Amino acid sequence: MFDYVIIDESSQIDIVTGALAFSCAKNVVIVGDLKQLPNVVTKENKDISNSIYDRYKLNEAYKYSENSLLSSISMLYSEVPKTLLREHYRCHPKIIDFCNKKFYDDQLIILTDESSCDKPLEVYKTVKGNHERNHYNQRQIDVILKEIIPKLKENKSVGIASPYRNQIKELKDVISSEDIEIDTVHKYQGREKEIMILSTVSNEANDFMDNANLLNVAISRAENKLIIVVSDNEELLNSSNIGDLIRYIQYNNLEIINSSIYSIFDLLYSSYSEQLLEFIKKNKKVSKYNSENLMNSLIEKVLACEEFKSLGKVLHYQLNMLIRDTSKLDEKELKYVTNPLTHADFFIFRKIDKMPVLVVEVDGYAFHLNNPEQLERDKMKDRILAKYNIPILRLPTNGSEEEKKLKEKLIEVLNI
Repeated sequence: MFDYVIIDESSQIDIVTGALAFSCAKNVVIVGDLKQLPNVVTKENKDISNSIYDRYKLNEAYKYSENSLLSSISMLYSEVPKTLLREHYRCHPKIIDFCNKKFYDDQLIILTDESSCDKPLEVYKTVKGNHERNHYNQRQIDVILKEIIPKLKENKSVGIASPYRNQIKELKDVISSEDIEIDTVHKYQGREKEIMILSTVSNEANDFMDNANLLNVAISRAENKLIIVVSDNEELLNSSNIGDLIRYIQYNNLEIINSSIYSIFDLLYSSYSEQLLEFIKKNKKVSKYNSENLMNSLIEKVLACEEFKSLGKVLHYQLNMLIRDTSKLDEKELKYVTNPLTHADFFIFRKIDKMPVLVVEVDGYAFHLNNPEQLERDKMKDRILAKYNIPILRLPTNGSEEEKKLKEKLIEVLNI
């Protein structure tokens, strides 16, 4: 039994754990912030606890699935002595001032130095389009990799946060630097970095991504600089907490950057329907799929460059025409290759001897990246082509910079 037990970050502590701590204390001091994230309750625990709550008709303050220790105590004991920790020493004044105005009714006293960073807040807007797929956004990842990270100063602690685990997983797959820590906003609560990058992921405002507590935590993790990556969507930016943050940044004449990273497949989004119709009028229609029509036009453009004029291309080239000697294939691979429907989306070859140079595959997200059976077939095709030393370039429709990637791959293959 302790005379005093102090419970920190109490908005993150569930009421069962809190009750156990209470059982060994004569006095308790609870420290926390109702404006920050509560503890996470799994669906299983939520269902179990709700059934107990309903069966015994408990006071709402004891509802495990909806209360942290802090919110529960606040509801039960409205007269308990309270002290607001008003003095703020962590964030650049321009960063925390948004949280102060938006979430704390201007009650905070900001005691940090404004000279620590000349541009403490930046927004990067991706080009228009619905780039989110299953709670990850490849375009925002590309912006972070190619436009944000190269500009960061050395010897600074850097963190990347996102509301979604899928985005975190994809970011960790492509960013291997030990100097950059990547995690969900929930995992960052109670911590900070000199520079924080926030990937919002979603194309539209939703209750999860735009949650006031989540955004408050995400913003206030940054000591000197906060960089926010958002989708350029008027609905998202006009009627949301994220929109208020961007308006605050504009009002303070801070940095709003329109990303220059684009994809030829952006024309497939509804916001570009007029441009797509114009494209179809001006270019050959070689396929029933507009993604392949766009890629066909791009390949023709690249092959028209002086260094690639010796190359030609064929659309939907059957794999059994490309691979004549099948002795290297196992039974499953042989069946796949000899199927007349199996083809390469685009086959680039040397005009002089018709020798293969590169296979280009257009991978639509729904058909390829989100389809386990098709993913297995894609891996088999990659494996077969590798056996015959035929390079392959896969260009997903949710990617970017296809022209640059195609040129770089051809230069690599041709040893130019």
